[in-house]
Amino acid sequence: MRGAQRVEIQVLGYAIEQRHEFGGDGSVQSTRYEVRCPRTGSILGQLQSLRMAKRFVVMHELRDFTARKKSEPMDAEIRAA
Repeated sequence: MRGAQRVEIQVLGYAIEQRHEFGGDGSVQSTRYEVRCPRTGSILGQLQSLRMAKRFVVMHELRDFTARKKSEPMDAEIRAA
């Protein structure tokens, strides 16, 4: 089985690549979308559709945002001490 990939779209700095796997007869066996980290280039997720990949990026960013929001009050307390 061989594969081919290409960058489909950039969402908030994350590259979403479309990846096709081909069978021995040259027909497409499967298609998936890989979300890559903008800083490291590592694969963060493999999803079945472009829509799911875009949603993954947004949810990933929102989780990061809420994690920062929760740690901010503690940071303020540390700086005040």
